[in-house]
Amino acid sequence: MTLTLNEVKANLKKVDFEKLPKPARNKGGRGQLLELALGIENSSRLCDCVDGELKSFTQGESIAVTQLRHILPQIFANIPFYRTKVGLKTQQTLFVGFDRDNNFIGSTTITPESDPEHFEELEQDFDDICDAILGAYYDKTELHTVTGRNGLLQIRTKDSKDKNGNYHPIIWKGQQLSNKGFAFYLCGKFGRNLL
Repeated sequence: MTLTLNEVKANLKKVDFEKLPKPARNKGGRGQLLELALGIENSSRLCDCVDGELKSFTQGESIAVTQLRHILPQIFANIPFYRTKVGLKTQQTLFVGFDRDNNFIGSTTITPESDPEHFEELEQDFDDICDAILGAYYDKTELHTVTGRNGLLQIRTKDSKDKNGNYHPIIWKGQQLSNKGFAFYLCGKFGRNLL
């Protein structure tokens, strides 16, 4: 990982977007190919670049941030938003947008300096979601889709069956929170208004 977001943004001018396939079942496929075209190695690192994250998206659709199971220990340890994996992945992000026909429509970078109100609302939404997760755990109820008060961030199911036809339940300290995996998403409204 050696590229900065500014270097990646400069590389955007060199990409032949017509060679990127329209997302099918695996919506992350286009993002992985875009990363390679921009000189970013596909990896499981927290962020794509030395100073932030790249997110490609289809305008109007939600944008996946990260799996809930990666964040649960931080939620139960009451880690402040800006130090969580969700906070770090959204701290400085280059968003690259496509329309529903897979045409490139533009890009923008969002940071706490460029849009402090966005990050305040994102933190409020994260806190709302954490409260709902903790509530489900302590009330021993099943977790469901939760959207924060500002409609920017939500959690909902994101899972596929394994080779035996089973989903991957979320279990915390012996208690099942959900019979399927969940993930954090930036809501579709955010993607619609971004570019």
